[in-house]
Amino acid sequence: MSRHLAALILAAVVLVASTSSGVVDARAVHTGPYHVVIRTAGEPGRRLIGLGGNAAICQEVHYKALCGTLTTLPGVMTPQQLLDAALRVAASKAVMAEKRLAEVIKSRAAKAGGTSMSSTLDTCKEAYSSLADALQKARDTIKSGGSHDDLMTELSSASTFSTDCGDAFDEFPDLTSPIPGAQRHVNRLVSNCLDLAATIKGN
Repeated sequence: MSRHLAALILAAVVLVASTSSGVVDARAVHTGPYHVVIRTAGEPGRRLIGLGGNAAICQEVHYKALCGTLTTLPGVMTPQQLLDAALRVAASKAVMAEKRLAEVIKSRAAKAGGTSMSSTLDTCKEAYSSLADALQKARDTIKSGGSHDDLMTELSSASTFSTDCGDAFDEFPDLTSPIPGAQRHVNRLVSNCLDLAATIKGN
């Protein structure tokens, strides 16, 4: 009996200690029509997204896992901030792709190469440059309070630019892109940007 009583007392002490340390502490942050719950103790930095928040909105895009990753970025607490983060990351990846292609073009300049490959690489480089510009314009439209129609116009242009490189290589099946992984990643990011923008407007 005494052992059983001691065990109960010990369990009670542990429970009180864990509660006072904030393990179960949580607070709700309301941002517009969206409800976001953030755990402030026990699991530092872990966001628990409620109905209508970032996790829910990621169910509306084609590439859900990629969207979910962006919700973990610092400062992303609303759907609008998620869209801006997606635009920022996509633009950054487009610039990286452009620089990589510039390096490949420079390397090929010192070697003998077919004109088809050279022209295709040039097309890709220009496409990613235009893509980065279109994505930045989309971000500027959001920040300046521009219309949703203007935003969607910029994103539609971005979508076209994001597939131009792949289309260029498709015209020459015997050619191999030097950045296939980057192409896929950028395409998916831009696709999610369009989906997020359309979903936010619908809400």
